[in-house]
Amino acid sequence: MAPRDDKLTLVVRKVFRASAEFLFDAWTDPKRMAAWFHAQADWTTEVVEADLRVGGAWKIVMHGAEGPTCLALGQYVEIDRPRRLAFTWQPNGEGDYETLVTLSFRVIGPDSTELVLTQSGFREEKDRTEHQHGWDGCLTSLTRLVDARSS
Repeated sequence: MAPRDDKLTLVVRKVFRASAEFLFDAWTDPKRMAAWFHAQADWTTEVVEADLRVGGAWKIVMHGAEGPTCLALGQYVEIDRPRRLAFTWQPNGEGDYETLVTLSFRVIGPDSTELVLTQSGFREEKDRTEHQHGWDGCLTSLTRLVDARSS
């Protein structure tokens, strides 16, 4: 594995008008994952694997409309529906580079949930910045999925 700096951590917070159960399932159900797990609105996602058990593998391929294909994969580390989900993240399938993504779902109202995404173990600041942009795009896509279900 390439050297990591565990002090380089990214934290993203976002409130959704959805239950914690809906959001948790959006991160773990292959059909729902395919509907939103991409950083650009005109991209698509193929869920290759989603073995939802501790130690189980997950793998997605994000297809850009005119750009490169992005591969991400890892293993589930913690599954506590609907409160917490943690998984390793290998960007672009780099076997020698792995970060940890932890999702916390906190109910803040009758149909509102705060998602706190924490990703740690980046090699350098540039990696953290690139992932910040990627997660911002993905969470915007997740917002569209949440909004579409109530339309």
